[in-house]
Amino acid sequence: MSNELARLLFLKKKYSMNINRFIISLSVLLFCSCEQLKDVSLPTNDKNESSEDVVAEKKVDKKETSLSEEKQNEQLALPAPLPPPLTPTEPKTPKVVEAKTPTKPELPEFSEALLKAVSNWKKIPPSVFPLSSVTVKKEVNFVAKSSSNEIMARAKKAPGEEVVAVGLYQGDLLVAPSLTGRMRGRIAIDDTDFKQGVAYLFELRNKQRAEYEKRQAELAKSQKSGDVQIETIKIKEEVSLFDDLPIPGDFGHGKFCICKDCREKRLAATGSMK
Repeated sequence: MSNELARLLFLKKKYSMNINRFIISLSVLLFCSCEQLKDVSLPTNDKNESSEDVVAEKKVDKKETSLSEEKQNEQLALPAPLPPPLTPTEPKTPKVVEAKTPTKPELPEFSEALLKAVSNWKKIPPSVFPLSSVTVKKEVNFVAKSSSNEIMARAKKAPGEEVVAVGLYQGDLLVAPSLTGRMRGRIAIDDTDFKQGVAYLFELRNKQRAEYEKRQAELAKSQKSGDVQIETIKIKEEVSLFDDLPIPGDFGHGKFCICKDCREKRLAATGSMK
């Protein structure tokens, strides 16, 4: 019995040792297997990483390719069409405005014809009177008298002031302070500019007649038949040399200037004949 028991114990011990060896071997085997699996998995990670790099490189290459394609497209793109040309317009010719040459002052002269018309200032035609805008060079006194020759009012004009010439009296000029004034005064003709005023009227009438004759000649040329009704524009013969003419006035060249500019301005201002 003791031998049998000893044999059993020996077998048990041996079995236990075998089990431990098996467990240890299995553990070693498992450990080795894990190590091998780890070593095998590393190349996979590298492969994954390399594949990711390849994908990234492909993306970059694709991006660069797309950029280069865009640049090529930009270079190959046709330029924007130019706007249609404007319809040529005829250049406007600027109007040439002729500069008006200013006229020079033209003062009336004491011509022989004038001296003859006024009898050398001894017999002046009544058509001259009343003549306004006569400037006195000396003081002149005015009085108003009643029917009984009594003085009712007095007035005076200083040198440089203007009066109205209403006639001649014993070689002197009879003047009034205004066209409607009833007072009268006397002053020597040479103490006024009356003579220049008469010469002004005389020259204006001569210019008026010259312009009339020129218009008549032009009208005669325009009539084919030559039958010109001169009476429609003819100046009446009975009109005096001094009637219906504007009074003197300074329009840039002096009181008695008879140049074209002054005559036109005087006509526009007074409405009288040139």
